[in-house]
Amino acid sequence: MLSKWRIGLVAALFLAPWLFLIGVGGYHLWTAGYTWVWYVVIGVTGLAYFLAYRWTRRSSLPDTAAAPPNYWTDRDRAAWERVLEKAKGYETVTATLLTDPEHYNKLSIDLATKVAEVYNPGGASPVDHLTIPEVLACIELAAADLDEMVRKYVPGVHLLKVRDFNRAKKAADWYKTGQNLYFAGAAVFNPVEVGIRWLASRYALGNLFDRLQGNILLWFHTAFVHQFGRYLIEMNSGRLRVGVKRYRELLKAHQEPPAEALPEPAPDGAAATPAPPAAQRIGLAVLGPVKAGKSSLVNALLGKQAATVDTLPVPHLGTKYDLTLTGNVPVTVLDTAGYGQEGANEAEFAAAAEAAKDADLVLFVTPATNPGRRADVDLLDRLRAWFAERPQLKLPAVVAVVNQVDLLSPKAEWNPPYNWVSGDRPKEKNIRECVAAVREQLGDRVVDVVPVCGREGETWGFTEGLVPAVALRLDEARGAAVLKAFDAEAAADQYRKVGRQLLEGGRKALGILWESLNKK
Repeated sequence: MLSKWRIGLVAALFLAPWLFLIGVGGYHLWTAGYTWVWYVVIGVTGLAYFLAYRWTRRSSLPDTAAAPPNYWTDRDRAAWERVLEKAKGYETVTATLLTDPEHYNKLSIDLATKVAEVYNPGGASPVDHLTIPEVLACIELAAADLDEMVRKYVPGVHLLKVRDFNRAKKAADWYKTGQNLYFAGAAVFNPVEVGIRWLASRYALGNLFDRLQGNILLWFHTAFVHQFGRYLIEMNSGRLRVGVKRYRELLKAHQEPPAEALPEPAPDGAAATPAPPAAQRIGLAVLGPVKAGKSSLVNALLGKQAATVDTLPVPHLGTKYDLTLTGNVPVTVLDTAGYGQEGANEAEFAAAAEAAKDADLVLFVTPATNPGRRADVDLLDRLRAWFAERPQLKLPAVVAVVNQVDLLSPKAEWNPPYNWVSGDRPKEKNIRECVAAVREQLGDRVVDVVPVCGREGETWGFTEGLVPAVALRLDEARGAAVLKAFDAEAAADQYRKVGRQLLEGGRKALGILWESLNKK
């Protein structure tokens, strides 16, 4: 272990060669008449200071407030706003604060309380509504991410002990004290020159390095708040009930699949490169009133009469079909029975809600010739309310599909393709007006409105309209699939898990009892 005088000796020996070279070089330039070099040095130094000053006014370190994941609900995003607000509450962070364990204790409790208030309003404690495994999983995940960040951005951190950070702070304080004593003594012999050098050190480089150090300290502190806050949200949402290992597996399983469809060929004698993981199927639920052309739409998507091939009836819901969209995206389509023109009754709504719950994206089909859509609006509003009562889930994105546009005036004309966005043909104008009306009637209940014709032999609007609209929402669909997977995993096999835990605990207790009897 290095003592104070040993640290000083090592520092002096390290700096001595540089000071010698600076002195000899400066003397040589002065005697050789190259005094203009000093102006170049001053100019370069001034430019370096100016750039450093500009670049350290705001921290240029990596942003630790990553965008919220695609599966977060509105409640999760509201909690995240509290985390961001807490992080912004610290404009400066000192080295003393950063190394104070008590500060992290108070900060963690306050942050946990703010996040818990979103999920458990009026709760007496930020952890009363949680299980112990959830709390441990949150700590483990946050610690793992922070460990990775520190190892990446702090060179030699694996060699440093906590006391070394405290010594570094003391060494910096000693350096400043020694520097001030030096300036005080030297000012007796040359007050003007020493005064200028002191001002430069105090208000130029000194401020610059202090600002740079402050940016780094604040960045680490902000990263802690963001990382811990992110997992507090995952914990309070109930997604950590599955445990750390399963949590990571579920997230990985629902990530966007890699672009490579096939593994790279391996050289002779080498192990084959494993194939990328298979993409998870995206579930599409086709909802809408009866006679809206839902089945014809599904047939057009499949490119064949799906009603006669590979059907999979789903009790009380409809029929499922499998297909692959452009880009090798596997999709499961659920064609539901629909509801009457007067609106969905309780049984029909229950079926629609169950279909939406199992889906990752909803295609809401409405006929182009329908003059009013009160029943459609009511169903979408009821679905919103149904999902609002289940905040661990979220309503999948809804794409409105205006079917049977071939029946719009002039009915006798059907000669696709149609440029309905900006075309001047009568059919194009009527399609555009119909889409605008549907968009106004459904409002923000849907994310897009796409016109199609699903009539056999006359299909239009799928390749150039509906499929791209679905592809645009795949990221949202994967987010909904993540929530669905977490909800199913947390609800499955609960009693069997308790039985296994009781069995293991009983075996352990019997083992301890047996060992104690044998000792006697």
